[in-house]
Amino acid sequence: MKLRKVLGLILIIGLIAGMMIGCSQSGTGEQEKEQTPPPIEEPVNSDSIEATATYTGRIDNNSVEMVLQGDPQAFQLTDELIESWDSLGFAEGDQLKIQYQERENDRPLLLNAQKL
Repeated sequence: MKLRKVLGLILIIGLIAGMMIGCSQSGTGEQEKEQTPPPIEEPVNSDSIEATATYTGRIDNNSVEMVLQGDPQAFQLTDELIESWDSLGFAEGDQLKIQYQERENDRPLLLNAQKL
């Protein structure tokens, strides 16, 4: 009878300890996510390409789509363009003179865009 009580007590203590450890670990994971710095944008070099493209539309806050040489192409916006894109007033079908930079294993980075 004493052995059952001791085993039951050990089991309960083990369950409580497991729950406390599990709860404390999930809280630190959320804090680490919040403290992770944003990704560093690649530096822009002088190997930029100028072209004429047809604006198709905004994909999300960071990207736009344009038809370039007959093919749709997604471009990532620079931080400056992310902030000012909506105020530039581009509409679907507008012809734009663009400057962009090709990047390895990523979408091209749009550096500048002007309506023709």
